[in-house]
Amino acid sequence: MQRWKTILYNTSFGLNCLLAFLLVFEDRLSVPPWVQTIGRMHPLLVHFPIVLVILCVFWELFSGLKKTHTADQAVIGDWLLLFVSLTAVSSALMGLFLSKEDGYTQDIVAWHKWGGVFLSFLCLAWYSFRNSIRKKKRLLGLTVFAGMAILIITGHLGADITHGENFLFAPITKDAVAPKVLFEDAVVYTNMVYPILKSKCITCHNEKKAKGELSMETVALLLKGGKDGALWDSTKQDLGLMLQRIHMPLESKKHMPPSGKSQLTNDEINIIYHWIKEGASFTAKVAELPKTDTLRMIATSIFNTIETDDYTFQPADDNKIKTLSNNYRLVAPLALGSPALGVEFFSVAKFKSDQLKELLDIKEQIVSLNLNKMPVTDADLATIAQFSNLRRLNLSFTNIKGTGLGALDKLKELKQLSLSGTGVKAADLSSLESLPKLTKLYIWSTPSQKQDLAALQKALKNTDIETGFTGDTIIIKLNKPNIENEDQIFIHPDTLRLKHFVRGVTIRFTTDGTDPDSLNSPVYKGDFLIDKGMTVKAKAFKPGWISSDVVEKTFYKAGYKIDSIIFLQPSPDAPYKTMSAYILTDGQKGDLNYRNGKWIGYRGIPMQALLYFDTARKISNVTVSSLVNIGGYVMPPQRIEVWGGNTPGHLHLLKRIFPKQPAKEMPDYMIGYDLNFNTTKEKYLKVVVVPVSKLPAWHKGKNDKGWIFVDEIFVN
Repeated sequence: MQRWKTILYNTSFGLNCLLAFLLVFEDRLSVPPWVQTIGRMHPLLVHFPIVLVILCVFWELFSGLKKTHTADQAVIGDWLLLFVSLTAVSSALMGLFLSKEDGYTQDIVAWHKWGGVFLSFLCLAWYSFRNSIRKKKRLLGLTVFAGMAILIITGHLGADITHGENFLFAPITKDAVAPKVLFEDAVVYTNMVYPILKSKCITCHNEKKAKGELSMETVALLLKGGKDGALWDSTKQDLGLMLQRIHMPLESKKHMPPSGKSQLTNDEINIIYHWIKEGASFTAKVAELPKTDTLRMIATSIFNTIETDDYTFQPADDNKIKTLSNNYRLVAPLALGSPALGVEFFSVAKFKSDQLKELLDIKEQIVSLNLNKMPVTDADLATIAQFSNLRRLNLSFTNIKGTGLGALDKLKELKQLSLSGTGVKAADLSSLESLPKLTKLYIWSTPSQKQDLAALQKALKNTDIETGFTGDTIIIKLNKPNIENEDQIFIHPDTLRLKHFVRGVTIRFTTDGTDPDSLNSPVYKGDFLIDKGMTVKAKAFKPGWISSDVVEKTFYKAGYKIDSIIFLQPSPDAPYKTMSAYILTDGQKGDLNYRNGKWIGYRGIPMQALLYFDTARKISNVTVSSLVNIGGYVMPPQRIEVWGGNTPGHLHLLKRIFPKQPAKEMPDYMIGYDLNFNTTKEKYLKVVVVPVSKLPAWHKGKNDKGWIFVDEIFVN
């Protein structure tokens, strides 16, 4: 046993000498590939000295509470100290080799490296002078304390390098929970993209551990890219390096995040994809995106709004709410089940300041207050300031002059304030600087609009100030016409109802899938009948104006009531695999948000739905209502088939179509695929919808399986 002790001690001593030598000449140290392999074992081996140091500390400390160690205690302690010395120096050497690889910032790694070196030297010295240390309690205590302190500090620094800054103490520090952001205030990059990068990317791409010479901690470093260049290029078909790496096979060495790390979800990939595709703005706000924008629709499932926020105050008494509501003042909850109340006033002639004071009984619950065009004065602001939970305040076109705005400094939760059409001046608005959460200020048609806005914006640096549009002699683009037919699914024929709010506008429309033009498309006259499934497209025209964008809506004829429907094979993917086939016959149309629970999704296998009628029906048309979201891997079906017969086991093909596949990225849309055939009398129908087996080569997810989504099947 003594011989083995001598061998292990000499090995440990020799390795510590080697460690000291390499540190002296570290600037000249070059690590060949086979030594890099040894260095990469550092994360594996480093756990052994950690455990052994802790065991040594407790063994030596508690054994040393007595004046002398027993022989057995000394033997066990010797072996523990010897093994901890050997593993500590081995780990330190491997860490030194690993630190010489690209991607590690030497000045940041230095403290972790020297902590490991000191721990190695301490363990060797502890073993060498173990007998002397055991005889002196103070020296033993100092050695134990030094070992634990170096171990904790070095381990913490190592965790920061591997997992990100403050990894160890993040759960108990104040910034562990990110502040809650509402939909109205969310910034696409800050609140949607960066959290993904922080949780899935920055642990390997930070200033301490910049793999591939890439750090993603700041906007400047993100734009700088790494040794392989910029992270994205919106002019490329695949949008650049970041998405290339994300979509590589998991087993590929270049796939990001690496295999074994937490992978991006489909939603997270969609967020990054659409953010880059739309220009990778670092300042764009979610609420300013078009209503049909994919990022905006994803955001609706992530963020609460002022109406749906999680309020902690108690709800007001229902009887009190009813008492305060009348013909001139509406008091009502902002959302179902929410304690937050919204208040609106309607009659200018009936308004009195006392009506505001009456609301003080529910001042804690009032979150939204609309006083638009009411004769409110600066004196009334003292009453409004008592509504401590107010988030949204509309004082547009009131008699406010601005002298009383300082009273609003008590509204620490106020996020939106509208003063458009009032007499406020820029100097008065500087008092709003005391509102910490004010993010939106409207000052259209006010004296302040034409004053020193630069100084005002500097004072209200976290507030978006809206001054309205002031352009003259500019040709304006018409807004879209409205299609006022609410129901997309109809049983009886209905007249098409189109409307535009600008006088003198001509509305033209089509039903053949083409966009309306100003010459050949039919003019809407109010007499067109919707008597079959069709897609209506409409556009507004007026001399001297830019024509509007196209608005479209698809209508479906409900046709026969389907008595029973089942899936012959459930969808293999959650949450769709537990959905009932009745979702296809419930008369509930989905929208562009395929996560709203009204769509059934399939990939990898066909959707096969078996439809049953109590009595045989004369059938000549089946319509499959589907969705296309190319960015979300939702493509047109590769093939759709309808089979019919009088028994489930004896069906014959009625119609087969091959929907046209897109050749490039395009906006999301819904479409109904019509399968028309000669009239036949059938009791059973089988509808087969086949997803594309591989996404096309131009798609960011090329060779991945495509999805199909269906929300309704109509039989006529």
